[in-house]
Amino acid sequence: MEAVPGGRWVAEIYGCDLEVLENPKMVEAALLDAVMRLGAPRGSAQSVVYKFHPQGLSAAVVSPVAAVMIHTWPEDGASAALDLYFYRDGVDPEEVLKGLSRAFGAKEESAFRYWRGTEHAIRRRAFGGQQGG
Repeated sequence: MEAVPGGRWVAEIYGCDLEVLENPKMVEAALLDAVMRLGAPRGSAQSVVYKFHPQGLSAAVVSPVAAVMIHTWPEDGASAALDLYFYRDGVDPEEVLKGLSRAFGAKEESAFRYWRGTEHAIRRRAFGGQQGG
């Protein structure tokens, strides 16, 4: 099988700086930087941020070649879930994830890396012969 460029990384970060995690403009700036570092051309990214009340937010920055999403849980030890999608060779998603962890002041991280077109821990399974209904 031919290798397909890109992949998806899913991460949880913990012990973040609550002032950053609750600031929509700072979160958006961090995600925009991450998308650019994943290979997006300047000016190609679009973002949406939704601030929950009394706390928390969800945000996404997408481009033709990369996307980064976050959902925060300030009430749960100032944690957040991150999804990074990238579609180009020659990017370093590990460094991008480290940069996001630094931007949010995270003290811990757990992550799953899924490279497209390769073997990985999550198995794909078919549901042969089943009809929707």
